[in-house]
Amino acid sequence: MRKTVQTMDGAVFMAGNSKECTNPSCTHFGKHYYATGVLKYSFPYSTYGLDVLAFIVWHHEHEHQQLVEIQRSLNQRGVSIKYM
Repeated sequence: MRKTVQTMDGAVFMAGNSKECTNPSCTHFGKHYYATGVLKYSFPYSTYGLDVLAFIVWHHEHEHQQLVEIQRSLNQRGVSIKYM
C-alpha cells in the first residue's frame, strides 16, 4: 500500500505491506489484511486522514455547517479539498 494522505498538518506519503492469508485450509484463506500502521491515519481507500474526516463530521454535525462551508474552512487551513 502506497499513498499520499492529506492531513490537517499537510500531505504525508505513507507506505505499508499488506498481507493475504495463503493457507487453503484456513477459514480466512484469501482474506486481505491491511498494514495497521497506515490504518492509524486513514481508511484503506481514502486519501484523507482521519483527522480531516473527524473535522468534517464535527463541523457538519455539531456546528451545522454545510459541506461547502467546511470545504472553504479546510482550504483556508491549507488542506486541499476540491470536491465534496
